[in-house]
Amino acid sequence: MSTEVVIFACQQAVPEPESFRARWGKGEARLRLLSEPCSSKVEAFQMLRTLATPVDLVWVIGCAEDLCRYQEGSHRLAGRVKYAQGYLEEIGLEAGRLGHSLVTPGDAKALAGVLTEIKARIKTLGPSPLKGKG
Repeated sequence: MSTEVVIFACQQAVPEPESFRARWGKGEARLRLLSEPCSSKVEAFQMLRTLATPVDLVWVIGCAEDLCRYQEGSHRLAGRVKYAQGYLEEIGLEAGRLGHSLVTPGDAKALAGVLTEIKARIKTLGPSPLKGKG
């Protein structure tokens, strides 16, 4: 069973989504990258709803807090991810199926590190336990 990862990415943090997708490469995990105007636009219910589709891992990439063009976007993101992870724990799903990273816009090395982190996480977690349930 192949795994699927959905990444919500701030347009400033990941300015070249096609390049990011190309770095993902071909492998066991399928990637869907969704560009957002700011990571603060990603709500907890969107992350949880995406995991319920079922997707194996949801990740949000935002800008470093001091570089967010909306000043508080990355801070809001962190709170929303923490809230959603708490909910996942309550329902018995691994909180690690939801993560986030903050990067300096244009930092290709940091984005490569994020990719490595996501791939390691999905490899550790494997397929979602929600898969195959009606």
